[in-house]
Formats: sequence, C-alpha cells, structure tokens
Amino acid sequence: MADRQALTSLVSFLGGASIGRIGDKLGNNTRLWLFLGTFIQALLTMAAAITAWQGGQGSVAGFRGEPAWTNALSFLALAFASASIGLQGIMGKRVNSQFATTVVLTTVWCEFMSDPNLFRRRFVISRDHKFIAVFALFFGGFVGRAILDQVGSAGAFGVGTGIRVVIAIGWFFVPAKKAASK
Repeated sequence: MADRQALTSLVSFLGGASIGRIGDKLGNNTRLWLFLGTFIQALLTMAAAITAWQGGQGSVAGFRGEPAWTNALSFLALAFASASIGLQGIMGKRVNSQFATTVVLTTVWCEFMSDPNLFRRRFVISRDHKFIAVFALFFGGFVGRAILDQVGSAGAFGVGTGIRVVIAIGWFFVPAKKAASK
C-alpha cells in the first residue's frame, strides 16, 4: 500500500509540475501567470479537500503498519494534493527568490547553512531571508499539524485552499520588477 501511495504521489507531483510549463508561454514572472498558477493550486487543493472528506478515512494512520488513505477517493485526494505541490514547486523555482523554495526543507536548510555570511553580526539580506524561509517552514509545519489534529485532513486542505486564494489575489498587488537600466 505504501508503494502505491508513493507512486500516486510521485506521478501526480510530476503532472502538477508539468502544468507549470504554462508559465513558459505566459511569462514565468507575469502577474497573470502568478495569479493563474496559484489559483490552479487552490483548485487542486480544494479538490483534495473534497475527495479527502468524501473518502471518509482517518487523517493519520493509527499504527505504522496500517497506513491511512487506502480507498480510491483517498488516493485521488493524495493525487490532487501532490499535483498542487508539484505546481507550487515549479512556480517557486521560476520566481527565483529566497522564499521560493517552499517545497523542500532540505534545500532551504542547506542554502542557509552554506551561506558565507551565516555568522556575521550585521544584517545580511540573503542570509536573513533564508532564515525567515526556514523559520516559516517549521512554523507552518507546526501550525498545519495543529489544524490537522483539530479539523482533520479535509479541513486542513480547506484552510490551505483559503490561504492559496488569498495569495493568488495578493499577486495583483505585488509591484512589478523595475527594468534594469543600461
């Protein structure tokens, strides 16, 4: 069962990442793509919430040998969630900022620990942004687990959907990059 879940997650992640190729046509850093891509992520997360809710299984496995999410709707929820994260990963990589590595904690941690200015006592924007990204990932993990314990996986996906919609709308208010002067 664990292998089937992993394969479903991996294939769906790759599918979601391939949706990110739409950004190549629209422009990876255009407001239109950032809004549209984030809104697609919200729709995928909403689909995960609905299918997890309709799947009717527990959010967390009771024992290590007995995984949760073993019916067809739960697999579909896993697929939607993984596709959403795949799209988030490709979009984050294309935005190319210190905060864009939202999918893999080890990447953020390694970049933070290898920063040549790690132990400088003054403000260093690149290092400080990496620290904020690491802190935000840990804090988000704790908050996410607390939400999961209170409202279950469907509710947690619902909260995630709301956050993604707010972020999608927020892209319209981010100032455009200034053109480089020659």
